[in-house]
Amino acid sequence: MPKFTDYEKEQIKQDLLVKGRKIFIKYGLVKTSIDEIIHECGIAKGTFYKFFSSKEELYFEILINEVEVRESVLNELFRENLSSKELLSSFFHFSFDSVEKNPFLQRSFQNDEHERLTRKLPTQMSEFNQKNAVRGIHAVNALMNQGTLPKDDPRIIVGIMQAVMTLCLHKKEIGDDIFPIVKDKIIEFVIEGLLKEKN
Repeated sequence: MPKFTDYEKEQIKQDLLVKGRKIFIKYGLVKTSIDEIIHECGIAKGTFYKFFSSKEELYFEILINEVEVRESVLNELFRENLSSKELLSSFFHFSFDSVEKNPFLQRSFQNDEHERLTRKLPTQMSEFNQKNAVRGIHAVNALMNQGTLPKDDPRIIVGIMQAVMTLCLHKKEIGDDIFPIVKDKIIEFVIEGLLKEKN
């Protein structure tokens, strides 16, 4: 097996992340094979295993990168001087758009992809889910402390936000033509309900 310089290792890893992402978007986690990934990257299978022990591990690292980019944008949003209603509306709409306009996150939201990751990488997915829950609770606590959200058990409000986000899984059943209107109405009703509780 050839030895790589640190620079070459970084280049190969980035290539795996970028090209792997494209292949996962096209075929999904289940139908993508390591052979397809290494063929696209022009590397041997042994080289792939120097970086990732499975295609699920590669998928998981791409997922972490996507979520971190999304979180950094949300953090900037919280720093803006917006009213409670504007901030909550921006949060929900950005969260939806970041999934709807990102085909990789769209796929990762699908139950079969999430279930496979949980089955193949139980420890990593458990830590990932816990970390996301803690992030959500911290964000909600910050919004409560600044008066944007009503004082309540933060887990309940995080649960409400997560429930709203699962709406994107039902786009086909709701109907592509009316989904944007339904989504906007549900966001509006949830925000009004949260702000009504606050007042």
